[in-house]
Amino acid sequence: MVYHLPIHTSYQIKGVSNMYKPIARAREAQSVRLYEIIIKRVKDMILEGKLKVGDKLPSERELAEMFQVSRVPVREALKIMEFMEIIQYIPGDGVYLKHVDINDLLSKIDFMIETSSDIISDLFEARQAIELKAVELAAVRRTEADIQAMSQMLQERKADIARGGDGIQAATQFHTAISKASKNKVIARINDLLITLTEMSRENSLRKHGLAPVALLSHRQILQMIKEQNGPEAKRMMQEHLDNTEESARSD
Repeated sequence: MVYHLPIHTSYQIKGVSNMYKPIARAREAQSVRLYEIIIKRVKDMILEGKLKVGDKLPSERELAEMFQVSRVPVREALKIMEFMEIIQYIPGDGVYLKHVDINDLLSKIDFMIETSSDIISDLFEARQAIELKAVELAAVRRTEADIQAMSQMLQERKADIARGGDGIQAATQFHTAISKASKNKVIARINDLLITLTEMSRENSLRKHGLAPVALLSHRQILQMIKEQNGPEAKRMMQEHLDNTEESARSD
């Protein structure tokens, strides 16, 4: 298959330092996640005309170097933008800003960084539709390797909380491990995106209100039900956990 996309390698032209300023220098608060900043930077560059539809983006490694961050948040930002059809991976070539209506593209980015109560409610409603089924299936289909992966995430979160952190990353990976244990690839992919989007809003509430220990306890209870292959009870506990998390996110 042949792809025909105009190539505007903006990052190779003069002024690249103005387009891709190091995030570390501009990060205003520790509560702001790096991949969210990267997504916002992409939006700003589109609005300023520095990025146009069809433009080729720098590679993951190059973006990490330009923003002076690790490749992890860059990878997360690219993953979200690909899922939302903002960018397109061309095999053997690179990543491009998709050929779509500019207003439609900007609205998708706004959705990803929106933190209004309506959006939060919609995201959690969608998560419940997907994640409750995921945990129910995981209780039936999980393997010992799945159990070990989930247990490891809880151990890492406990250690992070003990160090004064919030364990958000480990919490996200715990939910991701559950969706993978469902053995349903569609559920896993959709759930991964929904979790990432809601983390943008709920991270601040967990840190601000000190709810990480409470969430950790909920995760332990859910894991125990998965171990016992008690799907209905695992589903009930996940429902309660998501309800509590939504309430904390909305009250932030």
